[in-house]
Amino acid sequence: MKKTICVALTNRTNYSKLKTVLLELAKYDGVVVHLVLSSSILLERYGSGYKDLEKDGFEIDQKIDCALLNDSHEAMAKTIGLSTVEHSTYFASRKPDLLLIVGDRYDMLAPVVAAGTMNIPIAHIQGGELSGTIDNVIRDVLTKFSLLHFVATENSMQNLIDYGIKKETVFNYGCPAVEYITKLDIGTSFDAARISKKFKYPIQIDENEKYFLVMVHPDTTDENDIDMDRVLEIVSRFGFKAFIFYPNIDANNTEIVSSIARYNKNDSFFMIRHMPLEDFVHTMAHCVCMIGNSSSGIRESASFGIPFINIGGRQIGRERNKNTIDIDNDYERLESTIKNCFSQDFDNKNIYYQENCSFRIAATIANYIGVEE
Repeated sequence: MKKTICVALTNRTNYSKLKTVLLELAKYDGVVVHLVLSSSILLERYGSGYKDLEKDGFEIDQKIDCALLNDSHEAMAKTIGLSTVEHSTYFASRKPDLLLIVGDRYDMLAPVVAAGTMNIPIAHIQGGELSGTIDNVIRDVLTKFSLLHFVATENSMQNLIDYGIKKETVFNYGCPAVEYITKLDIGTSFDAARISKKFKYPIQIDENEKYFLVMVHPDTTDENDIDMDRVLEIVSRFGFKAFIFYPNIDANNTEIVSSIARYNKNDSFFMIRHMPLEDFVHTMAHCVCMIGNSSSGIRESASFGIPFINIGGRQIGRERNKNTIDIDNDYERLESTIKNCFSQDFDNKNIYYQENCSFRIAATIANYIGVEE
C-alpha cells in the first residue's frame, strides 16, 4: 500500500522552497503526494501563486479559502482559526502518513496545529533559524510540533538541539530553494524575453541597463519599522529602473501598499505582485542591488554575488552572507550605500547551499515512512 504525504503551501515563497523536494518525492513509486493550499498563495491580489504549481504540472488536491484580508492582527488570528478547522477536516479525509511544511509564517500554524493534534507526523524545513518579528515564535512552535527537522546551517542545527530537539531527528542538508536556484541558467544579462509571466505594462529594460530590486514586507511587531515612502523616494533619485514587489499578507502591510501606489505613475518602476521563481531569480541575478527586508535577500541573493541592503529589524537574527549590508533604519545611509553597490563585488558563496539537498530530504522522509525508491 502506498504511503500518503500531504504538503501544505500557504504563500508564494513556500513553493520555491519545496519545488525540488516535490520533484524528488515524485520519484518514489510507493509515495502519493497531495498538495493542500491555503491563505495568500490562492489570492489574485497576491499574484495567484498557485498557478505556478499548475504550470509546472503539479495537481492541487485541495484549496482552502480561509484568508481574512483586513490589515490587522485580529485578521491574522482569525485566519489561523478558520484554517485550522478546514485543515482538520481535510486531514481526517486524507489520513496522511506525514505532513511536510516549510518556514515560519503565521498561516502555516493552522495545518501544523491540526496535524499535530491528530497525531500526524510532521517534517519541517528551515527550523532553528532566527529573525525578527513574530516569525521567531511561530518557527519554534512549528519545530515543537515536528518530528523530522531539515535545517539549512550548522548554527540552526545547534539551535534546535539547544531547544531540546533530539539530535538524531535533525538533518543539516542546506536550503532546497538555494540549491535549486544555483542550478538555473540565469544568462549573462537581464533579458525581458525570459520573463514568462505577462504583466499589465511590459518590462522594458535594455541589455546591461542598470536597475534595482526592492522587496519590503511589514514587521508585525513594529508597524513603524519600515518607511516605504523614504525607501522609494531615495531609489527614485537615481533615475534607474526598479522592480518594486508588493508586500506579503501580514498585518501592517497597508502603509507599504499605499506607498507603492503613490509611485504608480513613475514609468521607471515596475510594480510586481508575483513572479514565478525562475523569473524572479533571473531578475535578481542581474540587478545592481536588492533593497528591503526580505529573507530572500539574505538567503538567495548571495548565490549570485548581488549586494543586499537590509533595512530595519525584520531579519535581525538571521545568519548573513557577506553580501548583506545592514543599515538598520538609517535612511541617510541608504543613498550612499546604493552608490557603493555600483562598485562592490561579492563572491557567490552561500552559507545556505549544500549539494543534493532535496534528494537527501526526500530520501530521509521516505525512509521515515517506510518507503524504498
